[in-house]
Amino acid sequence: MPLRFPDRRVEDVTELLSRLKEDELRLSAQPGVGKIVWYRGLSSATYKLVPTFHVQRRKVTDEIYMMNLFRQNAHEFLEGSLPSSEWEWMLLMRHHRLPSRLLDWSENPLVGLYFATEPGGNRDGALWCLLPARLNRWSLGWPDNNFALPMFTEQEAEFTLGENEGLLNYLPSRIRRPRSPAGPLLPAAGISIRTSRRIQAQLGVFTIHHADRTPLEDAGDQSHVWRLTIPAGKKAAIQAQLSQIGITRLTLFPELDNVAKEAASAVGGA
Repeated sequence: MPLRFPDRRVEDVTELLSRLKEDELRLSAQPGVGKIVWYRGLSSATYKLVPTFHVQRRKVTDEIYMMNLFRQNAHEFLEGSLPSSEWEWMLLMRHHRLPSRLLDWSENPLVGLYFATEPGGNRDGALWCLLPARLNRWSLGWPDNNFALPMFTEQEAEFTLGENEGLLNYLPSRIRRPRSPAGPLLPAAGISIRTSRRIQAQLGVFTIHHADRTPLEDAGDQSHVWRLTIPAGKKAAIQAQLSQIGITRLTLFPELDNVAKEAASAVGGA
């Protein structure tokens, strides 16, 4: 089935803003859809919206074991309080590039555009656009006209009409149960406490896959997602435009290594 909107090209930042305005007007004319849109940039338009964990065809038992090994050795390197829940450990592991069922998205389209224009050989990039509440219709049984987004939390005091509770079925400990009542579910969208500078800088939000490897763009009737394509030959120019308006490696990854790299680059370093 077709995506919500057909593919369209974006050749500079101005054209992106024009495309986003087109989408806003279209969504406004479609009752029950909502206006909350998330963005994910991929350096190749051929890549599917599948998390690393499933790309590597790992098993849930692998996930539990990786989590245990990470927890065993991470304490020495963690400053301040330790993660207090399974979700917080999953988000921390994702932050440090451990294979995960989580996919990163942003509330800022320019952040997505940055990642879509990263070097990827001679390949067009893609800026994926997602209606998270629409996605949750297929995975969490979200009713029409409910545009609230659940949170990745295990605190019962934060459950509101079960909105956050539905995501618990995606926890490794729940999936691993022999008789999990949920069974394989389609991907779901949720927000989390932004516990790192990187997530805050990128206005990060997340989708999560269950045990099923179905690409996110193939869930339901595909009315929750569409994409804008970035010609390979325009990537460098768009990155330069983004740098001019403050979207750089340093602003998106505010870490000391990138402070050093930016300082070197400013005086002609690599």
